[in-house]
Amino acid sequence: MGISEADFWKSTPKKIIALIDQKNEIEKIKAKNQAVYIACYVWGKDPDKYEDKGGPVAGRDVPINENALKGLIL
Repeated sequence: MGISEADFWKSTPKKIIALIDQKNEIEKIKAKNQAVYIACYVWGKDPDKYEDKGGPVAGRDVPINENALKGLIL
């Protein structure tokens, strides 16, 4: 989480919770970036459609439509 073990044990629970929340937010952003990358470069979607929207990403923020997944199962 970016701090040494000694600093970890010296810090307050409030600081540790804030670090955990920050790490979770970073992981969520990484997952959204991966979803947009797959949509644009694998499935040929328009990248400008996803620029600065900040909206929900299918599979991460909202459930994926089961009908959309039928073509993926071999």
